[in-house]
Amino acid sequence: MARKLCYIKNQYDNEMHPMEWSDKAMRQFMHVIQHPLVVEKKDMIPQWKFCTVKGTKRQTENIDSTDVLILDFDSPTYTIDEFESTFRNFMFILHTSHSYDGTNQKFRVFLFLDKEYDIQLLFFKGHNEAFSPYHFMLKYFPMADKASFVKAQFYKMPAIKEKGAPYYYKINNGDLFNPFKELGYEFKLAYELCQEKQTEYLLAKKKQNEMFRKLKGDMNLDNAKKYLGEKIENAPSGERHNVIFSCAAWFKRIGGTYDEFTEVEPSWADRAYYKQIRRLASEWDRLG
Repeated sequence: MARKLCYIKNQYDNEMHPMEWSDKAMRQFMHVIQHPLVVEKKDMIPQWKFCTVKGTKRQTENIDSTDVLILDFDSPTYTIDEFESTFRNFMFILHTSHSYDGTNQKFRVFLFLDKEYDIQLLFFKGHNEAFSPYHFMLKYFPMADKASFVKAQFYKMPAIKEKGAPYYYKINNGDLFNPFKELGYEFKLAYELCQEKQTEYLLAKKKQNEMFRKLKGDMNLDNAKKYLGEKIENAPSGERHNVIFSCAAWFKRIGGTYDEFTEVEPSWADRAYYKQIRRLASEWDRLG
C-alpha cells in the first residue's frame, strides 16, 4: 500500500492531512469502506487519496507518488458487473458513491498497483499523445471519469445521504495491476520519456514562434492587444475564465508573449482573474 493516505475535510478544504500507513490506518480505511459515512450534503463529505506528498497544500506540484489508482465511474452504459468481470483477476476495492440510488451505476474503485509510481509521470499530459501517459490511461479506461487521471484530484469517502440508503461494496483479491504490462510497452516508454519529449516539443514551438515573428519583422501587436482588451472587458461574468484562456492561446499563436498579454487588464479584474493570470505564466509554453 502507499506510504501515506491523505485526506481533506471536504471539497472546500485545500489542506492535505497525510496519515502514515499502519495497521490502525488500514482498519480505519476498511471500516469506512464497509460502513459508509452518513453525510446529507455531498460537498461536505471528507475526501481522500493514496499518495505521498511534498507539502500540505493541495496543488499539483505537491502530489508525489502512489501505488493505487482511484477510478470514478458514473456512466449509465458501464455497469458495476462489467467492471467486476473485466478486472476479476486483479486486486481492487469497489464502492458505490453518494449519488447511488440502488440502480444507477455510480461507483468508485481502488485498483492496487504492483509498485509505487510517480504521479507527475503517471498522469503526465503531453502534446504528443504517443508520449502522454494521461492519454494512454483515457484509452485503457474509456468509461472512467477523466478526473480520475488529474494529479491533485481527491475523492469523496464512501458516504450515504441517510441511514439505510442503498450502498454496495466489493473487496476483490487478485493480482496487483502492472500498468507497464497491461497498458503495454508503449505506455512504459511514455512514462519514462514524457517530460523529455514535452521539452523537445516546447523548444520546437518556441523556435517556430521566433521564426514567425522574425519573418513578420518587428511585429506590432497593438491592434491585437486592443482587440484582446475589448474581448476580455466585455466577457460575461460566467464565461470570463474560458474567454481569458482562449484569448491567451490565440495571442500566443500570433506571436504574442506572456508579458505582452498581461499588459491587457480589464476594469473588472478581481482575485480570480489574477489567479488565472498567474497560472497562465506556468502554462504559457503549452498554449496554442
